[in-house]
Order: sequence, then structure tokens, then C-alpha cells
Amino acid sequence: MPRFKAVCALLLAMVSLSSISFAQTAPATGPAAGASGKSAVFVRNVTFQQTKLGGQVNPWNRMQVEIQANSAAATGAAKAEAKGEGEAKVGGNKKWVDKVKVTVTQIYKTTSAKPEDWNYYRASATVLTIEVNQPRSVLFYLPGDIVKRDNLKKEPDYFYVQIEVGGNEEPVFDARGVVLADQKMALHKDLQTKAKFDPAKDAADRGVVATPGILRPQYLVLYADSPVVPPSPEFIREDVPTR
Repeated sequence: MPRFKAVCALLLAMVSLSSISFAQTAPATGPAAGASGKSAVFVRNVTFQQTKLGGQVNPWNRMQVEIQANSAAATGAAKAEAKGEGEAKVGGNKKWVDKVKVTVTQIYKTTSAKPEDWNYYRASATVLTIEVNQPRSVLFYLPGDIVKRDNLKKEPDYFYVQIEVGGNEEPVFDARGVVLADQKMALHKDLQTKAKFDPAKDAADRGVVATPGILRPQYLVLYADSPVVPPSPEFIREDVPTR
């Protein structure tokens, strides 16, 4: 009996040690995703820039997310729809992918070492339709006054991009918990495994509750961006901030 109690106490202690540290190396959990095949839509590149908007005094932070629809994946989804094999991710036209929701999350460290004290921002934009193999950029902005107030750098310490196509989230990790090759650019270099991504996402999900509506998709920004803005797709307006 004493030995049994000791084992139970040890197990309880191990469970209580779980944390939201971004560097934890817990084994990946959850269902395997995207072990084979191509993503219907993937992130080609993510860049950051500070830019003056209109007559605003302080430079804004701009996040540019370049996405692309995959022809092979779009064709496969269209064939599945034609055969009646469940809900396809695209419409009947295999050259276009519809309703692509791009959600970005930015994480800025503060002087505190505790992730719960950091700054978290999130926003979404839904692309009406995108032609396969024709990259387009979706832009997100942090207001200059927020950038100055919170002493934010041009680039966040961590970020990640989530893609949904027709209401279905695109997988990011394979069965081993490693980022898929065509979605590698969607994640900051320190979040490339599910074991590191999950605690970061958990912390962000809690943190963004305090900052709804601050990070904005481009169609909610009223001022002209002075640098050359890359070609962007048409959007389905969603004026309610993402929480």
C-alpha cells in the first residue's frame, strides 16, 4: 500500500508540472493530419514592414501573408465533389478555390518572462475566391499608436497563420507532429513542431481576448498605404473582430 500511494503521488506531481512554456517538448497529440498530399491553399511567404498610412503620425506595422491555391489539391477536391464524396473544399471550377479564411496571430514578448504577460493580437480575412497557382497577398495592420504605446518591433517574436478553405481548416502538421513542407512558412521558425506550437496557441487563445479589433485586416484600414501594396484578392467582409 505505501508503494501504491507513492506511485500515485508521483503521477499527480508529473501532471501538475504541465505549463504553457513555448519551449516544452511534450509529445504531439491529436489526430494525424496531412501526412500525404498537398494543401488546397498554402502560405508561400510572410513578411513584416513598418509603414506610414495616410496622415497618421506613427508608423503602422504591416504583416503580408502571401497565399497560393494548389492546382493538384483543387482538382482532387473538384473531382470528389463531382463524385458526391462529401463536401469538397472548392467549387465545381477546379481552377478556383473559394472562401479561403486567413487568420493570423502575432505574439510580442514584454519585459516579463511569463507568456501570460505578453501582447497577443489576432485578425482574420476571408478571401472570396483565388485562382490556382496565382499567388495573392493578404495584409494585416497594427495601428501606429499601439505600436508606439506598447513599444512593438516591426516583427513579432512569434507568429502563425491558419488557413480554412470552405470552413475546413488546412492541416499544418503531419502524423509525427512536424510541420508539413508546404505550410512551413505559416509558422515562426520556433513553432515548427506541434509540441512547441500547441502551448503557444493555448497562450494566444487566452491573450487575444484582451485585444479584439486591434490587429486589422486590410479592408478595415481607412488610410492609404504609402509603399507599393502587392496585388490582393477580393474579400468577404467580416467587420466583427476575431476573438
